[in-house]
Amino acid sequence: MSREFVDRLTPRDRALFEGLSPAEALAVFGYLFPQGTGARLPLRMRSRAIALYDPLCDRRRYGLGLLWQASPYTCCDHGCAYCYGRSYLLRFGGGGRPKPGFLRAFSRDLEDMHRLGVPRRHLSMANSSDVLQARLEREHRLALALFEELVSNRALFGSFGILTKNPGVLFDDERYVAALLALDAEVQVSICFFGDETAARLERGAPPPSERRAASERLAAAGVRVVLRLDPLFPRGVDGCPDVQTIDGDLRPLLQWAATLPVEYVITSPMKLPIRRNRVEDFHRSLVGAFPIVRGFYRRMEPDARDRLVADVRAIGSALGLRVEHCLASILKRHPGGSVSSRH
Repeated sequence: MSREFVDRLTPRDRALFEGLSPAEALAVFGYLFPQGTGARLPLRMRSRAIALYDPLCDRRRYGLGLLWQASPYTCCDHGCAYCYGRSYLLRFGGGGRPKPGFLRAFSRDLEDMHRLGVPRRHLSMANSSDVLQARLEREHRLALALFEELVSNRALFGSFGILTKNPGVLFDDERYVAALLALDAEVQVSICFFGDETAARLERGAPPPSERRAASERLAAAGVRVVLRLDPLFPRGVDGCPDVQTIDGDLRPLLQWAATLPVEYVITSPMKLPIRRNRVEDFHRSLVGAFPIVRGFYRRMEPDARDRLVADVRAIGSALGLRVEHCLASILKRHPGGSVSSRH
């Protein structure tokens, strides 16, 4: 990419182009940034239906590179007390809703990717809003339309992943599973509690874990690649804070179940606590003592405490023959040459 283009970007955005050939860099620049001499400097990214995996990520620190994400919905009906999306999604308490004009914008983005020759990369669905929320998907079927359009444009992307708490929706219509198989998509099923009782308190709008496990078993039997997203890991053994997630009550039985499925692998990461906006106050107050470090929009656990939580999952998983990946490392492996600092 020529110096003329580079000088119009913020230092954070310039890092996005590391490792791209000149032709790839020009294609990505043309897709993500407005054109014309009248554009404000430094340039800000366009709003896209197929957007960067994390447009706010500082790629100078995290080598996230070029990865994509898309979702036809915003916010969520699940209402999980611990959701990190509460820190930045407005009107979170109002539940999920469709993005106006999403399918038109999605088709236009696919056409632009074809026209510009944007390099093939991983597409994630979705990071903050579940694409398979039951109420929304059964009313609008936007995720199904998204999957089927991707099948017709399979060559634009290197791989596909779906993150959901509601895999049962995929059995509403046989076309869901057919599309996932055609895409060779990976379905990450989010389950952080084994029993239904705790989940009913902290994930009030989501299907019970028992239903998610049953749907995961059906997906695996149909040949779909299933991943257990054991995420987040809650603090344990902290004075004044309840142990809402335990080794013998949640982690071990979940991993034992995953090993018998079998899942492709397990993704996990420690919880972070949102500081502002849409906090669930009683939940926040009960655990705030376990999160002494304030950085960005979140409170975080001490590094040693975080590392112990992940180490426990890895130890149990290893004994069961399961591969366990930290969520950030799992994301970075999707991008050639991706890297991460030691501070997750």
